[in-house]
Amino acid sequence: MNATDRLADWRPAILTDVDAIYGIQCIVHAEYPEAREVLLERLELCPAGCFVLEKGGVVSGYVLSHPWRRLSPPPIDTRLGAIPAGADSWYLHDLALLPGTRGSGAGAKVATLLAERARRDGYQTLALVSVNGSQGFWERQGFSVHQDETLAAKLSGYGNEAVYMERDLAGADRR
Repeated sequence: MNATDRLADWRPAILTDVDAIYGIQCIVHAEYPEAREVLLERLELCPAGCFVLEKGGVVSGYVLSHPWRRLSPPPIDTRLGAIPAGADSWYLHDLALLPGTRGSGAGAKVATLLAERARRDGYQTLALVSVNGSQGFWERQGFSVHQDETLAAKLSGYGNEAVYMERDLAGADRR
């Protein structure tokens, strides 16, 4: 990583970031795009779980996350309506980094940031659906695959490589 790369940092996302978030999503997740309104709703429902990676005023990555129910990832490209009353896990909806940003350590940094946020809010599990061959990255962040027969139908919209993963935040693993 060069000195210029170190100037990029995660900051809380704001509503005016939604166009940049949408643009990055269209590049990184072109095969599974979500409507701008879906991304905006995630930001509106849980601003404390949404961040953008910014360098010199240019957004080059984002993460959207929020409380949700374990073993029940929301369908892709679907508005949630509200955070469910029975939310028992912090759900990492999407982490997307532009190609030039990957390998900079930004993904690992925001994974730690989200784990701290979830712990602070009383959640013992951080969950996500790994897509686009990212399972190895998430395993290095302390996540493990959780297989359950009921998940197959829920993962079908996420693509062939989709894997539901969780990270225990209550155990000894405090990455």
